[in-house]
Amino acid sequence: MLDWFEEVIELAAKQKDTKKPWLDGFSPVFIYGTGTFAQDVHRVLLENGLPVYGFLDHMERETPLLLGMPIYTPEKAAQSNIAPERTIVVLGILNYQADIPRITERLTNAGFCKILTAVDLYDLFGRELGIRYWLTNRDFYFPMQSILEEMQRRWADESSRKVFRAVMEFRLTGDAARLPIPDLANPYHPTDLPAWKLPLRFVDCGAFDGDTLAGFAKSRIKIHSVAAFEPDPVNFAKLSHYVRTHQGEFVEANLFPCGVYSSTVQLAFESGGSMASSISKHGTTVIQCVALDDAIPTFAPNLIKMDIEGAEYDALLGARHLLNTYTPGLAISLYHRPEHLWQLPILVENIAPEKYRFYVRSHALNDFELVLYAIPVEQKG
Repeated sequence: MLDWFEEVIELAAKQKDTKKPWLDGFSPVFIYGTGTFAQDVHRVLLENGLPVYGFLDHMERETPLLLGMPIYTPEKAAQSNIAPERTIVVLGILNYQADIPRITERLTNAGFCKILTAVDLYDLFGRELGIRYWLTNRDFYFPMQSILEEMQRRWADESSRKVFRAVMEFRLTGDAARLPIPDLANPYHPTDLPAWKLPLRFVDCGAFDGDTLAGFAKSRIKIHSVAAFEPDPVNFAKLSHYVRTHQGEFVEANLFPCGVYSSTVQLAFESGGSMASSISKHGTTVIQCVALDDAIPTFAPNLIKMDIEGAEYDALLGARHLLNTYTPGLAISLYHRPEHLWQLPILVENIAPEKYRFYVRSHALNDFELVLYAIPVEQKG
């Protein structure tokens, strides 16, 4: 039994009971943040009849208005015509850079004592806001104890078990202070895990603008051959430019302006020229997607990385031949869907039974850039 899981469920239930009455329709509400998520929170709160007084941000703005509402610093808001002790602050930030504990401390110092995290907010408005990356209604996790027990057994080291536990505690409580300190310096090659076999025959799924290739070069990780997949045309142009201007770093580089999926098919795509471009039924463009088994059947990779905005499950299904034939190391993003935290390692084990050891490491704040490392059993540390 996972006693810690039962304890954190109990804590989460108490939080729900304590914080639910705060949004009573009378207490003034501020939203901390000014990005897309904050603006969506603003819309949902107004649609539910709640009195939003404005937005909060860490710095003063030259034009302090958003959606027709004022933007304050926490200190300026506390000095306005509101009583901070009865005001609700909703944390409308969902990104990999925001220091949530520090923001919470600043709000508390300014006099705000009723602070709702994104996890708290989803208890009330999760359906309207929709699943975003790992964020969903915490009730989703409550029936998962047997699966979580299985995952605790599958992790190959104590560090992975600690990361897994911390992530689950964060997702159930919203307390970002529970998360581990991320390894910002070594994404896709953490130094406390066995090193990848060199030189790399590297498959980069979600290659963006070549940032992973540049990171490997900076860390002097030698790449022999690369097959890079990036469907967003703006990103692909940047990727091509990077490879063209760094030809000496590779013996061979093949670039594919395609998405990666379970089969070779055309799908709707939401393009933004950013890291968040993704396959989406609401997408306004159509892209070619390929199964890795179809596109590079004889490439013989020794490392596959996937950061493809939620399509990782399908892409792994499309790489079954490669995984069983070549047993490449895997570095797979786990944070784009709530269930990927356990679903992806279990899928890899089902595709290639007893061929991998599983680890998890964090490479950004707020449960972003969480990566599954599947290392071939025969590879020694």
